[in-house]
Amino acid sequence: MLDWTRGTALRPVLTALDQDPDARREFLEQYRSALRAAHPPGADGRTVFPFRRIFAVARRSG
Repeated sequence: MLDWTRGTALRPVLTALDQDPDARREFLEQYRSALRAAHPPGADGRTVFPFRRIFAVARRSG
């Protein structure tokens, strides 16, 4: 989940922290910890999210 949000919603935050690698690292550690607390893995080790996801596949013709 961290990797997904890092490429979407966290981009502005991480950009703002580009000049301070220590602050960026600390933020990511705290965010990772908060995600794990909010979405703990089940008995099988996977995290199941309580919302639907839509995946789209596209192909370019030719």
